[in-house]
Amino acid sequence: MSKKILMVDDDPGAHLIIVPVLSKAGYSVISAKNGEQALHLALNERPDLIILDVIMPGIKGRDLCKKMKAYDVLKDIAVIFLTAKDSEDDIKAEMDAGAATHLTKPVNPTDLLQAINGIIGPHTGHSQGLGK
Repeated sequence: MSKKILMVDDDPGAHLIIVPVLSKAGYSVISAKNGEQALHLALNERPDLIILDVIMPGIKGRDLCKKMKAYDVLKDIAVIFLTAKDSEDDIKAEMDAGAATHLTKPVNPTDLLQAINGIIGPHTGHSQGLGK
């Protein structure tokens, strides 16, 4: 069974670039365009990892991360922030919110896959890392 990743970004272009990369690498990808939709999907789908933008309408990425970490069923799901915000203060705020790591847009697909594999393990073989 492939590992499931929830991609959360209000920019359709980000989904057009990232989702095919993840799918081709063997991950099952579900997408959300805002924080409310992401929280609903995370609670229902229980992804192995969440890729989260910071600046979104409604619930901002950092607030969403904190909110998800407050749920027992979601607190152990790793979060990668993928955002154009890359100052030291931004990255610290993301880590304080509960992120596993930070990647800056535009992201190199190889770097993204390496970060994911480092957190939840490769998509093939035995289940490793966080999640199911």
